[in-house]
Amino acid sequence: MAVPFTVTKKYIPSQPNPTIAYYPRVATSGVLDLEDLSERVSISCSATQSDCYAVVIGLVKEISSALEQGNIVRLGHLGSFQISVQSTASATPEEVDKSKIKRSSIVFRPGKKLKLMLKQLVFKKIIKT
Repeated sequence: MAVPFTVTKKYIPSQPNPTIAYYPRVATSGVLDLEDLSERVSISCSATQSDCYAVVIGLVKEISSALEQGNIVRLGHLGSFQISVQSTASATPEEVDKSKIKRSSIVFRPGKKLKLMLKQLVFKKIIKT
């Protein structure tokens, strides 16, 4: 199945005369939430939908706890999670402290199977009317 995409217009203000450029953008077709996902997983294994839901909720709690402790969390074929920070520079090591950290985020690195899926994607342009 092909991943649908549309054409998006963007203005590029950094040039002397602002220009327009066009880019492909993936067209989403819906949302799969935790309830839907747990139902689908329960169909393909012996666990009930409630069991699948509970495992995901517990997994999120444990991933959060491990990340807060400074761990990288590796989940096999799914991938890994790690905390990253954006900060301001200091002239000396002594000047570096927690006030220099401006923002934190979670970095997700997909596992081998997800990377393979990305390499095998086929795209199909959708014309908006």
